[in-house]
Amino acid sequence: MKRIIDKYLGWLKDSNRPKHILCGLLVYAAMMAVCLIMGNTFASSAIISLVATIIAAMAVDYKDKLWGGKFDWLDVAATVLLPGMITSLVVLIYIF
Repeated sequence: MKRIIDKYLGWLKDSNRPKHILCGLLVYAAMMAVCLIMGNTFASSAIISLVATIIAAMAVDYKDKLWGGKFDWLDVAATVLLPGMITSLVVLIYIF
């Protein structure tokens, strides 16, 4: 079981991806709070927050590229992983 987890989720341990996960959750939570304070429904707030998290993740990696690094899609995926899962669950609960 450990080998299966390492095979498919081993990329999350590379580089600074745990920090990407944490920052993605922080951006997502901040946007959720702003959207809920503005009076949006929970499901629409989740979708708006996910889009904001995707934009922030891509902007950070684009900044890395401009400063001589490379654009890493796995960093973007790590940043959006948990907010995407949360949004999927919220939307599924909202639909059903």
